[in-house]
Amino acid sequence: MSVLAVAGEKAFVPSLLEAPGEFVLQDKKGVRGTGASAPNYSIDTVRKLKRALKKSDRLFFLIGMDAFKDIAQWHEAEALFAECEFIVASRPGYSLVDVASSLPGKLQPREEVTKPFAKQPAKGDLVLSGVTLHLLDDVNQNISATAIRQAVAAKRPIRKFVSESVEEYIKKEGLYV
Repeated sequence: MSVLAVAGEKAFVPSLLEAPGEFVLQDKKGVRGTGASAPNYSIDTVRKLKRALKKSDRLFFLIGMDAFKDIAQWHEAEALFAECEFIVASRPGYSLVDVASSLPGKLQPREEVTKPFAKQPAKGDLVLSGVTLHLLDDVNQNISATAIRQAVAAKRPIRKFVSESVEEYIKKEGLYV
């Protein structure tokens, strides 16, 4: 789907890093990450990328606020924040408190620290112990992966979100239904 999405963009090079069966990760529990049915966890992808980078390189994880609000439930969420910095594309109506309260419990600042920021829009940088977030507030695209999945599940058109080739792929593969 990524290949189809960037087909006309010369500046983008799609990767097979998370393609099913493309990588094997050895950990204390044995081998995981092989085969089409095995999940791809973001922490595994980030760790694999970091092994290919120089120590001086910085790695950023780009994510929309709609997905970020659930990040505390992700596999090894706390470890993910230790491995890279985050760039969070904010959405209207989200405050700095919303961002901070989305963090895994041990990384969240105390309530008395965040309370004064309840009405402050989610923008700028948020640097906490073990977490660096760069908040983008001027992303003017009314699109999100969540909106696409919801539209497909509700059998609504998705052409305003994706190209024709991506729409056809989603239908052909029966994704998000």
